Amino acid sequence: MAHDNGSLFANPGPAGLMVLAFYLGCLWPVATHQVPHEVGMVLIALGFAGAITQVICGVIALHKGEILNGNILMAFSAFMWLGCIEWLLKALQIIPPDTSGVDGWIFLIMGIFMVIFTHPHLAAPKVAFWFMVFTDLFFVPAGLFFITKIPIFWLIAGWDLPLVVLSIIWLAGGTVVNGFWGRQVIPLGKPYVPLQKA
Repeated sequence: MAHDNGSLFANPGPAGLMVLAFYLGCLWPVATHQVPHEVGMVLIALGFAGAITQVICGVIALHKGEILNGNILMAFSAFMWLGCIEWLLKALQIIPPDTSGVDGWIFLIMGIFMVIFTHPHLAAPKVAFWFMVFTDLFFVPAGLFFITKIPIFWLIAGWDLPLVVLSIIWLAGGTVVNGFWGRQVIPLGKPYVPLQKA
């Protein structure tokens, strides 16, 4: 539950989500072999810009008392820093080209956290809940693939990415547009479980 604490900042969530959509929109064609692997070098720039944006958004959200969204944004920031710096170090041949042995555990741990944080989103708009579900379906299978090399896990993770991106577009677009007009223009769906206020 958010506690604004008199913060003068607006909701930073959409900005943090938009940069994640940019990043995953680049990762999707690379992960599903629609483009050469080398094209993924774009993730260096996207990861750098996105990670900085998400750190700022996470700090603002935490300042506003949003413990759930603030911590999720900070975790996404770390994920994007990982992608940015890993791609850079591999390009410079400082680290081995295959880091899946450690990446798998990082992705799986991130996925477990996202699964845990999906439950509170039952009290959020439906689109936010489904964004979390689709996020779970990326991180957990991706982590399992890196660890086990079983192809079905990568197939699930790779082709789940468009669902993550589409849910971000809907959620971030609706949050900003509805906030601007002060009424529902883009429906986000009522929560599955209304939050009981104390």
